[in-house]
Amino acid sequence: MNNKLVDKFGRSYKYLRISVTDRCNFRCKYCMPQHNFKMLSHQDILSYEDIIFIVKTLTEVGIEKIRITGGEPLVRKNISYMFEQLGKIEKIKDLTLTTNGSLLKKYAKVIFDSGVRRINISLDSLKDDRYEYITGGFNLKHIIDSINYAKSIGFNPIKINVVAIKGFNDDEILDFCDFAAKNSFNVRFIEFMPLESSIEWKKENILTGKEIIDIISKQYEVKKIDKNKYSGPSEDYLLSNGAKIGIITPISNHFCNSCDKLRLTADGKLRPCLLSNYEVDLKPAIINSDKELLLKLINDSLNLKYEKHSVDCSENNSKNGKYGRNMFEIGG
Repeated sequence: MNNKLVDKFGRSYKYLRISVTDRCNFRCKYCMPQHNFKMLSHQDILSYEDIIFIVKTLTEVGIEKIRITGGEPLVRKNISYMFEQLGKIEKIKDLTLTTNGSLLKKYAKVIFDSGVRRINISLDSLKDDRYEYITGGFNLKHIIDSINYAKSIGFNPIKINVVAIKGFNDDEILDFCDFAAKNSFNVRFIEFMPLESSIEWKKENILTGKEIIDIISKQYEVKKIDKNKYSGPSEDYLLSNGAKIGIITPISNHFCNSCDKLRLTADGKLRPCLLSNYEVDLKPAIINSDKELLLKLINDSLNLKYEKHSVDCSENNSKNGKYGRNMFEIGG
């Protein structure tokens, strides 16, 4: 058995994002279709035992960071069990969660007790009416209260993920910087990506990382800080107000050369690149708990991975046909 996962360009893979469900209690405009979509049936999604088998196998070949995503992962029944089981796998060095925060009061304690210390929470506006609009009707105060509850339990750092959309929340960039400073949260601004659902993909909706930094620099001194081992693709900065922010630029400044992540969909497909429609079905290996076949399928998929994705600010990209799935089906 090979002792690590490496693609033909020499990139080593240590990070697995797992979508445990395509279901979500939110209906975010850029993520989930507003009409005519069908969720996976229960028999189509991986069982927790399937997921644990995959994780244990991949930790033997270098995977050491696991992120649980959805949809909204906390809507899946008995999710506590999976966190408890993953928390027992010694080779996992970093077990994390991305969530919309709506169910944190119910699950935060058991997740923390399972060994999760870092969580990412999606929060695209600090204005009540905008937040209600973008999420499909959810209450901002409830989410803020839930985030503060998670903080009180001991999660650190808490990262706030903001999809920056020109014409929607670009006037809140400085508000989020103040929010980060006052609450000791790390706010990460993410460029709007071409996997939208009800919001048509238009290049004028992109707020680039450079534009975000330019906005911030007019108000605060911006100092770049070194990445830590698990910081991922974010370029991180310390502001003169004490805020820690990150900029993630999948569109304007590809970070493909340093990519170290694989994505597992809820129905058992391995997706080596978020912005590519290429997937490999792992179910044949999972059904028979066949480690050798599982690793062969994964290694074969890595050998077919492109050096970089082709999406940039100049393209009028649509999800239809080219990317195949909506964001909620992939896990981001």
